[in-house]
Amino acid sequence: MNAVAARVAAGGALAAVAAVLAGPAPAAVAGGLLLGLVLPGLAVTEALFRGRTLSAVERAVLAPALSLAVLVVAGLVVYVAGFALDRVAWTVATAGVTLLALIVPAVPLFRRTAQQSAAADAEIAELAAAAELAVAGAAGPAPVLPPLTPISRPPKPPLGSIGRQLIPMLLVLPVLGGAGWLSFTSSRHSYQTTVTALSAAPPGAADASGARTVTVSASGLIAADGPYRITVLGPDGTVTSTRTVTVGAGGTWTAGLSVGPARTTVSLFRAADQRPYRTVILAAAPS
Repeated sequence: MNAVAARVAAGGALAAVAAVLAGPAPAAVAGGLLLGLVLPGLAVTEALFRGRTLSAVERAVLAPALSLAVLVVAGLVVYVAGFALDRVAWTVATAGVTLLALIVPAVPLFRRTAQQSAAADAEIAELAAAAELAVAGAAGPAPVLPPLTPISRPPKPPLGSIGRQLIPMLLVLPVLGGAGWLSFTSSRHSYQTTVTALSAAPPGAADASGARTVTVSASGLIAADGPYRITVLGPDGTVTSTRTVTVGAGGTWTAGLSVGPARTTVSLFRAADQRPYRTVILAAAPS
């Protein structure tokens, strides 16, 4: 990526940030797609494979793949840092990685030129020839040996080329490890989440007026979400009674309620709820 293309990519990243954070919905979607699937991968590709000529197919494959890797790693970093994984966090993370990766190719990369390599090889050859002359002078005339047939060996690939080929595979390891760790942590937190439940025992027999007594229980109540309240609704949706719930030991509550013979709805509300948090429906008494 030349300097002009790098400036265009940097400007595109900043424009995408503005579109996501302050633009209308169509612009926000377009900017989010660029930051999520294109720009980070292009910038990271140039940072990892600078000095190497990539084909159009390689760039087309690496750009979305490395962009998704950036999303995973950035999400892990944001989560570990304790920040909320919201629109601002994702936008800042992906744009920041893009801009940082665009700076990396500007750092000079040390490479031996052809002239430097030729001079080093010539110096080594001179030293080897001098060593052979010194050995021959000390040992006397060398015996005549039949010529040896040279054995051709395939050239070894340079270490730098091997390293560049291994980089994409090495990037997969932290991505998979981080994703597994995030999955384990999320499942552990989900397992520890308190679940509020509302239940009712079968109603007792109706008395002379048709009223029935039912035992209603609630568990998993959190005192900070209170005060809770219980409402009893008749078949037409009219509230027949309301009771305040006192959270007992272990976050439980149990009480007996009097309900009519018709179909009845018992609902649990938290302090700030306008809609029922939990609901139990009692069938009508058999006729």
